[in-house]
Amino acid sequence: MKIKLFNYFFLLFTTLLLAQHHNSASFKSVIRMNKRAFNEIKKKNKEVDSLGFYVEKGDTLIEVSGYELKGVRIAYEEKDSLFLERYKQLVYNKKYQRKVDRLAPTMKIWKDKIKIYFDKSVDKYYKTHLVDFAKYLDKEVDSLKISFVKNKEESNYVIYAIENDTDVNLDPRILSKEGYYLNWNGKQNIYECTLKMNKQQDISNEQILTNTKILFFKTLGYFFQNYDTSNCSSYFSTCKKEKKVFDKKDLEILKYHYSYGICKGTNIDTFEKNHKDAKEALKNGNTKMYFVHEN
Repeated sequence: MKIKLFNYFFLLFTTLLLAQHHNSASFKSVIRMNKRAFNEIKKKNKEVDSLGFYVEKGDTLIEVSGYELKGVRIAYEEKDSLFLERYKQLVYNKKYQRKVDRLAPTMKIWKDKIKIYFDKSVDKYYKTHLVDFAKYLDKEVDSLKISFVKNKEESNYVIYAIENDTDVNLDPRILSKEGYYLNWNGKQNIYECTLKMNKQQDISNEQILTNTKILFFKTLGYFFQNYDTSNCSSYFSTCKKEKKVFDKKDLEILKYHYSYGICKGTNIDTFEKNHKDAKEALKNGNTKMYFVHEN
């Protein structure tokens, strides 16, 4: 399912209305949006009108009429605080951000299909296992689509390897011995990547493969890593451990990252505010919250 995201998001509340004379219930959808979103929509559609204003801790939400939601409505995906803190560290590098850079990192995803091309410098052993890993992620994660192409011109993701100092560095933007270079647009959708493998290391083929898998995984969301001594084997942990294993907790992060039960392309302030608003809405037993994504 291809989904184009709004530059702003809607709080769509479904409120349970109990009938006074019947033992039944009906549901009414109420659309509330922030003032900036309301002003932008009002410019394009004069029939949109305000039904009232709601001020919650200094934030103004406007309830509107005359506006038809067009797109995919997906219920907010609730997670516990421990999961969210880990997610914010991996996506926004929250713990290590300088205060002046706090708004810099944003949530990034691949919206379109990833089309991988392997350069001839990548040995069959590595290619086979990387293909298997990519196919596994493609199968497990909704909205993440990965394919493989034989022509570089058809690709948007190139993987190549350096084995000695005389090999040509196919992407001079990657200055280190191994790494990657990503491009993304203004909506924070990644659309191009080059990944450089390092085969010059005096380590086993299995370790080189694992290092490359970790790099590949990080390119799926421009993820950070952290020094997590509680789980050194995680792909997200920088602590030293010879054997790294991609486990269910790592997969859960990726699944959540590509879930449309959260708003996409946001900075950490917006992400935290969305979750705060959603959790407050869910405290009321007759209210649900949705994110709406335009087709």
